[in-house]
Amino acid sequence: MSSPVEIRAPVSRISVWRGRQCVPLPSGPPIISSAHSPWQGALLERHAHGPQSVDPHVHLSHFLCLHLDGPSRIEWHSNGKTGSKAIVPGSIILVSRGTEDAVSYTGSVSEAAQRLFLTLDPKLFQHAVPDVDLGRDAEFVEQWGIEDRQIEYILRALDADLEAGLPAGGLFGESLLNSLAVYLQRRYGVKPIAELKPRNGLPKTRLNRVLEFIEEHLDQDITLAALADTAGMGPHYFSELFKQSLGISPHQYVLRRRIDRGRKLLHNPSISVLEAAVRTGFSDQSHFTKLFRRIVGVTPTKYRSIL
Repeated sequence: MSSPVEIRAPVSRISVWRGRQCVPLPSGPPIISSAHSPWQGALLERHAHGPQSVDPHVHLSHFLCLHLDGPSRIEWHSNGKTGSKAIVPGSIILVSRGTEDAVSYTGSVSEAAQRLFLTLDPKLFQHAVPDVDLGRDAEFVEQWGIEDRQIEYILRALDADLEAGLPAGGLFGESLLNSLAVYLQRRYGVKPIAELKPRNGLPKTRLNRVLEFIEEHLDQDITLAALADTAGMGPHYFSELFKQSLGISPHQYVLRRRIDRGRKLLHNPSISVLEAAVRTGFSDQSHFTKLFRRIVGVTPTKYRSIL
């Protein structure tokens, strides 16, 4: 049989290679999914299920699982090794693309534990750190039931952003995913990459080019990849230099510029709140109102009434 890891999984579901078929890994439909998000190279699903056994399968992408509920117990067989461990909220599983394993979850039959599943395409790692030669693919030391606050924070933030409807578009999630890719490679990579320590921020000409790009595209879904390309560097390195230059992350800067433009638009009585939201790149009026209130302190309607 040809190598199963060369087979592309359906982008709409987290899938694995089992027997001679490509099938969804978790049983049943997800509670929430990033299948229709603008995120590139990653797919996140949240599931709830009780005790179950997952037959042997091969992962088609790098795979993370965050346990949101517990306690329970997990038993696994992976690449000829067997283990078991008590699982608590925050416990994490990490396996590389091409890993073959089988897993059993035990616990109360009446309990339906929630878990976040995230798959990461190899291209995400190559794109995040293009200056580092990762070879054909990244590879990680398997982790079963570890606790890592950095990974937990990123996965929970991705889930929360997705559930909120991606109010900042894809930029926030893309930033988180690039940070996760770099962190995983540094912390758990079979061949860890060295930590880059940029200094002095972006050169002024590059920074100005990026800021001009943002101003010209505030009404569109600005991606981290587009900003990094404008600066002529990899996404992760760009994010760190941008924050050094301005003191805030790219996605925070974009949000503030959108709200600033929204404030100016609201000075024109002929422009509705909905139109101001659309012209500042928000997916709908509720997202615009929520973030406007968070940054300005009042809703757009209240702001307009006190002008």
